Amino acid sequence: MLSLTEELALLAIEDDGAIAYTAGQTGFGMALVAACLVDLNFRGRLDADLDAVHVLGTELTGDAMLDLVLSELTGQPELSVEQWVLKLATQVPQLVQLALKSLLDRGILAQRDTRFLWVMKERRYPVIDGKEQKEAKLRILAALLGEDIPTPHDTVLVGLAGAGGLLEGFLSAAEIQRLEGRLGEVGGIDLIVRGAEAAIREDQAARARAVMLPMF
Repeated sequence: MLSLTEELALLAIEDDGAIAYTAGQTGFGMALVAACLVDLNFRGRLDADLDAVHVLGTELTGDAMLDLVLSELTGQPELSVEQWVLKLATQVPQLVQLALKSLLDRGILAQRDTRFLWVMKERRYPVIDGKEQKEAKLRILAALLGEDIPTPHDTVLVGLAGAGGLLEGFLSAAEIQRLEGRLGEVGGIDLIVRGAEAAIREDQAARARAVMLPMF
């Protein structure tokens, strides 16, 4: 099964292999950091509550992205999800490179100059651990357009894709607005997703203040 971090990286790649403009938004990077926190939570390395992120174990996972984030958290004062997402934003370029390397190594993408092409023309993931997994975009659409509650993995995927602005890559503004209620119902229930949303709002507010309140 692909990690949330890998799937968010895939959402930033266009159908023709070009890099989507959504990858240039700060929200994308912060969603990627939050995905690492969720993946570490799924693997039992950390837990999070309304006050702080708590490290439960420091044993390496074998996943370079997750181990990088885990090493940053280990031995540090406990901070909230929002604070950690903002703090770890400096690691985004390295996390993106590690995510892409993993996708290349696993035979999901192949790099051709400035493009990342899908190895499988049907845009399906290869069978991993004996299981076939549908592409992230298809699962997000199924979650938003259906009535069933998706898996915990897909619930967070929907929430982080929305928070990071990645839905704009394959849904129109009108469609996103129409699905806003369902997006909140499905993707807004995870505490780490809510922390990422708060971090993205704070980053945008800081940028707005820098523009509107220049130093004379």
